[in-house]
Amino acid sequence: MKVDISIIIVNYNVRHFIKRTIESVYASKVDGVTYDIHVVDNASIDGSVDMIRSSFPDVHLIANKDNVGFSTANNQAIKTAKGDYVLILNPDTVVQEDTLQICFNYMIANHNVGAVGVKMIDGAGNFLPESKRDLPTVWNSLAKLSGLAGMFPKSKLFNGYALGHLDEDKTHSIKVLCGAFMFVSKSAIDKVGMFDERFFMYGEDIDWSRRIIEGGFEIHYVPDTTIIHFKGESTKKASLNYVKTFYGAMGLYVEKHYTGGAGKLFSRFLKLGIALRAGISGLKRILMTILWPLIDAGLIGAALFGFSKLWASQYFGDSAYYDKSNLEWNIVFYALIWAFVLWFVGYYQKPKWQKRLVGVLSGLATILVLYALLPDEYRSSRVIILAGLIISFVITSLSSLLLNRNTDSERQKNILIVADKKVAATIIKSLEKADVKSNILGIVNPRSGAEKSLDYLNDISQIKPLSKVLKADEIIFSSDNLSMKEIMKQMVHLDTRLSYKIAGDDSLSILGSNSKNTTGELYNVNIKYNLADGYSQHIKRIFDFSFGLILLVSMPILMFVNRFAIVGLLKNIFQVIFGVKTWVGYKGDREDYQNLPLIFDSVIDIAGEGENHTSNMHYARDYSVWKDLEMLLKNLSKLA
Repeated sequence: MKVDISIIIVNYNVRHFIKRTIESVYASKVDGVTYDIHVVDNASIDGSVDMIRSSFPDVHLIANKDNVGFSTANNQAIKTAKGDYVLILNPDTVVQEDTLQICFNYMIANHNVGAVGVKMIDGAGNFLPESKRDLPTVWNSLAKLSGLAGMFPKSKLFNGYALGHLDEDKTHSIKVLCGAFMFVSKSAIDKVGMFDERFFMYGEDIDWSRRIIEGGFEIHYVPDTTIIHFKGESTKKASLNYVKTFYGAMGLYVEKHYTGGAGKLFSRFLKLGIALRAGISGLKRILMTILWPLIDAGLIGAALFGFSKLWASQYFGDSAYYDKSNLEWNIVFYALIWAFVLWFVGYYQKPKWQKRLVGVLSGLATILVLYALLPDEYRSSRVIILAGLIISFVITSLSSLLLNRNTDSERQKNILIVADKKVAATIIKSLEKADVKSNILGIVNPRSGAEKSLDYLNDISQIKPLSKVLKADEIIFSSDNLSMKEIMKQMVHLDTRLSYKIAGDDSLSILGSNSKNTTGELYNVNIKYNLADGYSQHIKRIFDFSFGLILLVSMPILMFVNRFAIVGLLKNIFQVIFGVKTWVGYKGDREDYQNLPLIFDSVIDIAGEGENHTSNMHYARDYSVWKDLEMLLKNLSKLA
């Protein structure tokens, strides 16, 4: 059946976000405009496919068995799309109710335009500069790679790539659209072709935009409607895989489009710049990963060395008492062990005091075990080791405060809720279930000019002064009571220091992000699962690995207990050690645990009465490593 707009969304493990994206599309107000939705899933393992099938049966779903990349996945859907226009839409976006209508009307009125983009904001309401871009040239590439563009964001000279000199609230003819939102005519696609599948991810939008312009079409930026793009770029860029993929894509683009004389020179220049930037980015990410632990190790070592001098002076009456021993090397060794163990238990990813305590105590245990194995001449004073326990805890506590890492998630948030009182009560209850540390400042009536009521602090027209006076950190908007257009309007005009969340679907999920540099955050508000916590997953992995080694050493006994099924036994042990399986996990079919926190396939299924999905839910909700230990010991004869 012929439709006006075919909306194509490529999904990869963002189930909760794509759900909100599709819901925002279905909430669109269109006047005689027909559309359909195509989702291409790139082998997600978070239950996305099952959720889409059950929640959105009208969506045309392509479920790939492998991650074929962004370009190839989009092309799969473009080939089957029947719309006169194709909208390439990211799964971490939310569109306004009028977005489809405005883009459709604009394209109908401007036949020379082959593609349009819209104004994009991040989760904090900040304008995203990639909403409008120019093609990369020698100069704007140099300005971007050197950081000049960031220093002079409104300069035509230095920030020409992001067209920083063009008013973000006015329509412009531009050269490059962002792949998060590309509204393209089918006639343009028929003429210039689909995405170049050599681009796995990144760079494909620049290449396609360039080809659309070379095909004789114009590309326009239309800010009459706005979308939210929950980017999370800093998290993606924190991996070396990102550096490799992104700069590899940029190199491919240069190779493809810049050939001959000056083009070759430009190509070489850009390749050199890209290589340098990639190298610097990779080195920076490695340093940022190890810098904090190294700082802690250095401070612990320095403090221990100072303590050893003080102890030698006070207890032995000779500050040089340890000078002829191996104490200095021991101190370096101890400091590195404490820092490594703290890193291993996940403390530097989420520095809670509980993890700090576990890491410091585990470091002590490790040092004491190694101490017992060392010859006498290599052992140092046990007083130094015990002092190291206290010093390590104090040093890591102070460094956590000074470096200010992840403190926002630890402190209580002051929250305003914009919703009617019934929906607000559900949101508050949901936050409590999700164990979100929050101080609910009050409820704001979503209707401007509404009659005063004791149920509300005030109405939405007063939310800006309210948020300042009450020192709010976060505002939760209900999409049941406010249109997405109104929510985005508020996000753009409120204080940029605030973070925002959007609650909807009867408040079953609340999601958002604080900026373009933070990943989208989800409050899974139905149930708080212990197994969803990164710390629990880290401990589970440590348990699996440790007991894999223990069981490998115990093979002679295990062979007898498991009736000499040596092949199956060794296969399971090595699969657990190398992270292919976990010792204990969910039971039943994948449908029985598709909406629960993700873990590896298990060697042993959990025990539990009743239906599988109920037992699995209880396991995820109440998870502790001691339950895994109990299950493993009870089932030693079933490990093959």
